[in-house]
Amino acid sequence: MSRPRLRTAVADTSALVSLAAPRADADSDTETAPDPLQYLLTSCDVSVPPEVVAELREMAQYQDIHGAAATNVLAARDYYTVDDPYEQADTPDSRPTFGLDDGETDGIVLANAFHVDGFLTDEFGGTNFALIHAVLQGARIVPTPRLICDYARNDHMTHEDARTLLATISAHRSWGNSPYVAQLQARLE
Repeated sequence: MSRPRLRTAVADTSALVSLAAPRADADSDTETAPDPLQYLLTSCDVSVPPEVVAELREMAQYQDIHGAAATNVLAARDYYTVDDPYEQADTPDSRPTFGLDDGETDGIVLANAFHVDGFLTDEFGGTNFALIHAVLQGARIVPTPRLICDYARNDHMTHEDARTLLATISAHRSWGNSPYVAQLQARLE
């Protein structure tokens, strides 16, 4: 069963970095493997708040896979829009206190203002998932591993490609011991 198509989305920093990690990994097959960041940015309208761009710029200064992934996201700037959530109608004048980091908080405010289909995040464990669920209005929470599995289930990539992408990203994003990711991988078998 396929989920409703993601046509509009707001993404937080961690989700974008995770999606960009396979292309930043020197051991990854960048010639034939699908590029989940490229697929996201060309298959739907993606918006991010300025705080996410600031976090990406800060992360891009590091000389590791996360820095390279952040650099890749910044290089794709023509494929997403940057919108200030506090300049939108019916939004607070300043950042609310949700108990999340600034990029996630601003992303939620933007997602609520734009009434997007999904809010992309790497928050799928612990209490942050519940916090996001509580403050998100209308948009569904789309954890990055779930997005990759949905791409496979909807025939945008093979199940094997999705398993490979999840394994590649897991190695860099501490998903290896996640029961959530393990369940998604099992569904791809």
